[in-house]
Amino acid sequence: MKRRLCILFPVCLLAACKPDSSAPAEPQTPQEMYDNALALLRPNTEHDASDTEGAVQWLRRAAEAGHLQAQTDLGGLYLSGGRDGKVKPDAAEAYKWFTAAAEQGSKEAHLFLGMLLFDGKGVAKDEAAALAHWRTAAEAGIAEAQFRLGRVLARTPETAQEGISLLQQAVREGQRGGVPQAATALGLVYYKGVGVPADPQTAAKWYALGAAGGDPLAQMVYAQMLLLGDPVPRDEQRGMAMLRMAAGQDYAPAIAALIHLLRNAPDAAANEAEAEAWSKRLEKLH
Repeated sequence: MKRRLCILFPVCLLAACKPDSSAPAEPQTPQEMYDNALALLRPNTEHDASDTEGAVQWLRRAAEAGHLQAQTDLGGLYLSGGRDGKVKPDAAEAYKWFTAAAEQGSKEAHLFLGMLLFDGKGVAKDEAAALAHWRTAAEAGIAEAQFRLGRVLARTPETAQEGISLLQQAVREGQRGGVPQAATALGLVYYKGVGVPADPQTAAKWYALGAAGGDPLAQMVYAQMLLLGDPVPRDEQRGMAMLRMAAGQDYAPAIAALIHLLRNAPDAAANEAEAEAWSKRLEKLH
């Protein structure tokens, strides 16, 4: 019996030390690390919410190994912060990783670098550098960059024509990627007559397009045009509906305008319940 025990013991020891083949393998390559980060960011059947902290660790490992999309995504996480609040916004870290991604050729990273530089977040404010980054992204067809660069250029008469052209490109690209604010910016250009003759009718068309795309500012402005009947035919019902659409997006100026109209209408008493509801909603925004 003793001999048998002596023979079996090493076998049992080897069995205990043998790796569990059913356990998931540790990610080794940058792509595997990135894929693991994505899996942690996605809620699944085992988790009620994504694991942002865990995802950041794997994104960082992949980014440090030179994975381009990991660098871009890591910059994005630090730019906005994790949805679960466990990863705080860090503009300096966002700038670091967007810079790394841009150096590898990411045009999207140029867009975000422009945003950080233009606002002076995580780095000293540098408008010229911001515009250069936006130009790189805009030339690659990124509608958001075309919009941001075009909006700045359109403010100055000397560069207004280029700005208008970029905004028009952003509207066309936006039909696929969604930048209704570009149409809104064009509405302002034609309404004020910067670099082009003032043309309220053309301005109204651009505001209408921005409103249809869901931009709350365009919805509020176009609602006012409809309510005043200038420069479009007066349509109070449609104007109020448009203003409610903007207010429904928690756009504070639109909520304030809607409350004012409801409480100063001929049938103000009948509108008080709605006005009070909007007032409470506005208070929550402040």
